[in-house]
Amino acid sequence: MVKELWAKLSATEKLIVYGAGAVVVAWLIGVVLGSKTYGGGNVGGYAMPSYTVQFFTSYHGMDLGLLAMLAAIVAVAVLYIKLTPSMNITLPAPLSTILLGAAAVSLVCSALMLLLQLTSGVSVGDWPIFVWVAVIGMVGGGAVMTWGGYQGYLAAKTA
Repeated sequence: MVKELWAKLSATEKLIVYGAGAVVVAWLIGVVLGSKTYGGGNVGGYAMPSYTVQFFTSYHGMDLGLLAMLAAIVAVAVLYIKLTPSMNITLPAPLSTILLGAAAVSLVCSALMLLLQLTSGVSVGDWPIFVWVAVIGMVGGGAVMTWGGYQGYLAAKTA
C-alpha cells in the first residue's frame, strides 16, 4: 500500500514527505538525547548530587519544536488524505496552499527555536551535540518542506 501511495506523489510532494520525516526524527533526537548531566561523584568521601538539564525542551524548544513537528505531520496527513481513494474529502483551500502553509509554519517555528536557543545566554559549548543535531535537522527539514511546497505552489499556480 505504501508503494502505491508513494508512486502517486509528485516530486514536490516527495520533498515535503522527506522534510517532514527529517523534522520528526530531529525532534525525537532532541527530546530523547538533548540533555546533559552535571555534578555527581565523590568529593572527600561525600557523595555529591548530580542534576540533569534538558537543553532541547528549555528556551522554547519544546513549544516551538512541537509546533514545527505537528505542522510536518499535518502536511503528511493532508497528502495521505488526498491520495487515499477511500477518503472523499473536500479541502477548504487548494492542496498546494495547505502544504506550503504547513511547511512554512514548520520552518518558521524551527528557525525561531534556533534563534531563541542561540540568544538564551547559555554558553554554546555547554550545549550537548544532539541539541545541535536536532535543531539543525529541524531547520533543514523545514527548509526542504518549504522548498517542495513552494515549487508545488508555483506549479499549481501556472497550471
